[in-house]
Amino acid sequence: MTKKEKIKRYLMITRIKRAISARVISIIVTSLVGWAITGDPLIGLSIGAVDAIIKICIYYTHETIWEKKMSKDIKKIKIRNEN
Repeated sequence: MTKKEKIKRYLMITRIKRAISARVISIIVTSLVGWAITGDPLIGLSIGAVDAIIKICIYYTHETIWEKKMSKDIKKIKIRNEN
C-alpha cells in the first residue's frame, strides 16, 4: 500500500469514527433532554432512538440529492473542458 493509499484509508476511517461519535453524542443529548422534559428515562431513550432514525434517513436523502447535483456539475465541467 502506498503512502497516498494509507493516508486516504486513514482519512476514510477517521471520518467514519467521527460520524459515529457525533451520532452517539447527539443520541445521548437528545435522550437526556427528553428524559429531563418528561421525567421518564424510557421516553427519553425512545425520543433519542426515533430522532436518530429520522436524522439518518434525512441525512441519506440529503447526501443523495447532493451527489446527483455534483455528478451533473462534474459532467458539465468535463463537457466544457472537451470543447
